[in-house]
Amino acid sequence: MRLRNPKLLVDYMKANDFTQARLSRYAGCSRQFIHMLVSGERTTCTTEVGRLIEEALRVLPGTLFDPSGSPVRRPSVKRARTPA
Repeated sequence: MRLRNPKLLVDYMKANDFTQARLSRYAGCSRQFIHMLVSGERTTCTTEVGRLIEEALRVLPGTLFDPSGSPVRRPSVKRARTPA
């Protein structure tokens, strides 16, 4: 999901008395990741993290994050090792 506006995220965090650490615990990500979102260093996150952030801050889905900006995760493929 793509963050619409870092300042809006900060404003909702203040209004709901959330620190970066508290929000990161709720969303299941690192405090550094939340810091990158509020500072504008990062603008995207997974759908699950975006949903949890909006849930924690008690805003309607789509208020803070644009769902059309979701990063696509590549499936991990394990390759069989061939003997040398």
